[in-house]
Amino acid sequence: MSPKYRTRAIDAEIPYEIQDVLWQLFTILKQSQKPIDYLHVFELSIEPTTQRQTIHHRQEVPKYKKTVHVTLTTTKPMHRTIWIIEEADYGMMLFPSDY
Repeated sequence: MSPKYRTRAIDAEIPYEIQDVLWQLFTILKQSQKPIDYLHVFELSIEPTTQRQTIHHRQEVPKYKKTVHVTLTTTKPMHRTIWIIEEADYGMMLFPSDY
């Protein structure tokens, strides 16, 4: 598995529990042997009725979209958009969308 890197903004603003879920979603897709894009977008929102974290995971080429609902145990859900960019020489990098 490639090394994982995070920006300072991710470390400062995104709780580790959420970061871990995003890495897991990315890893599951990568291990599925399906073609994957270098850019993955994770749109985080709060499910209104249950207050669970909703994560919309997508990529452009080939088209992929999956929505999961996660019950967080150590942090509160949030609204954010986060990217994972995979580079062969640099591993996987987690970026906030406002970078």
